[in-house]
Amino acid sequence: MEIRKLEINDKEVVKGWRYRDEFEQFNYAFKDKGWIDSYFSECYICKKEEDILGLFFLIAQKNNEFRVLINPEFLNKGYGKKILNEAIDMAFNKLKLDEISLIVRKNHPIAINLYKSVDFKVVGETKEIIDSIEVEFFKMIKKEMK
Repeated sequence: MEIRKLEINDKEVVKGWRYRDEFEQFNYAFKDKGWIDSYFSECYICKKEEDILGLFFLIAQKNNEFRVLINPEFLNKGYGKKILNEAIDMAFNKLKLDEISLIVRKNHPIAINLYKSVDFKVVGETKEIIDSIEVEFFKMIKKEMK
């Protein structure tokens, strides 16, 4: 898997992704001024040959907050954990961060269990307004193992 910074031409491809069914709530990330636009400079894509499998963000100004998006074509194929592990490696071994944080929707048990499987710990709760709807999240943190 190749990991590199998101480039402008990749950005347009990614902004064309659309989730369906239970994942449709995540399409706000692709809107104008959504995650892709807001955190473009802190975004890394994960490619296999010509396919963008997914991407992740390490957002320094938000306490090294981690976010991940999997290409809808590659959901439920094990790429989420691979991309998560690449992001953790980059955060701790290349960027030399001491910890990374994230927020995860309380109603997204697949993601919660994935994060717990790589030692993220729930440290609190928060609410955010997304598309005019209040959404409840868990706050999670992973500290570097020294």
